Amino acid sequence: MNKINIFLVCILGVCYSQNVYDVLRPYFGFNSSQILVNSIGGATVAAGHVIPGPTSNPANLAMHRFRQIQSNFSSSEFKSGTENNSATNLNGFHFIYPVPVYQGSLVIGGGVNKEIDYMSASRSGIYQYSEIGGMNVWRISAAVEYSKKLYIGSNFEYYTGEDEMVEFAGDSTFYFRPHYKGLGMTLGLLYSISPKFQYGVSIQLPTTLSVADRFTYSNHIETDESFSDTWHYKAKRPLIFHIGTGYFERYYNVFYEATWVDWRNLKFSSEEIFENDLELPASVIINQEIRNTLHPTLSHHLGFALHLPILPIHIYAGYQYLPVAFSNVYNSDARQSYSTGFSYMIQENFSIQASYVKYFWKYGNEPEHFEKLSVGIAMHY
Repeated sequence: MNKINIFLVCILGVCYSQNVYDVLRPYFGFNSSQILVNSIGGATVAAGHVIPGPTSNPANLAMHRFRQIQSNFSSSEFKSGTENNSATNLNGFHFIYPVPVYQGSLVIGGGVNKEIDYMSASRSGIYQYSEIGGMNVWRISAAVEYSKKLYIGSNFEYYTGEDEMVEFAGDSTFYFRPHYKGLGMTLGLLYSISPKFQYGVSIQLPTTLSVADRFTYSNHIETDESFSDTWHYKAKRPLIFHIGTGYFERYYNVFYEATWVDWRNLKFSSEEIFENDLELPASVIINQEIRNTLHPTLSHHLGFALHLPILPIHIYAGYQYLPVAFSNVYNSDARQSYSTGFSYMIQENFSIQASYVKYFWKYGNEPEHFEKLSVGIAMHY
């Protein structure tokens, strides 16, 4: 499959209003969060107190003993063999606030972070395609030390975002601009077996996004054939399960996380969209296509942290193996990423942070990659 298939997806969108890839699109991009999460490849389900901020397990919050505020900016770039896209934006901010309690711990946290980057670009003959956008998540979190060595936590999440896709095809232009919003929740558990070893489990409950997809077709020759419309539908993401471990030595840490999703349970629903010929709700056909097209994925995340004994600096590295939910598009049906980063304490309560992550894969036989450089600050008090 080559880049002409993107054009075919757009054409199908015009004929059938929506298809399986449109339903998956809000959840398919490049994972993005605060700097230290990126630095260790997202292997944060059992990161404990080492990685502050919005990790994949809200129970990690309960291990933090200091208040913190952090924020970061990022510059992203997508490159294919023929095209490229770039963007610079604020990634968000996050706070941690331990609440004094008589016994154990109670910690709250929250903020807004860019959860997913949407970005791609390609050219094939007379066809040129570009995409740029993102999904932001507003969070409020709470975690407690439920009993000795056992921590539990929860996130309440509000999703908002948009994607912008443009397809130039000869004398025609196809323009899609879906807007997303929805609510979600994550539950997590962290257990410290010993000072050196702990494991974590978290579950992201199914999340339904409301989508308003503005579509415009422009015919530059026969202008009377141009039109625009807005499609309204819901895309329900299935449950996401995270499990992993953390190993802690004085000068280094090792983290591992596995993430499982059964994308066959992705659901489409709409009260407005019908299949024209059969006059059936589009959900009947599209949900059957989802079950026939998508499959479960098991991703692997590995991270390392090095704490130098002399300098006030922490160095991080990570790797991700990320299977995609559909076949015969990416070589080995997967993407991979490498990442690195650091945190340097300038003063006792002030540090600077930076991370770099590179996703790479082959789309058909064409190598592509996505890079993100982030720089931020953190205040501890």
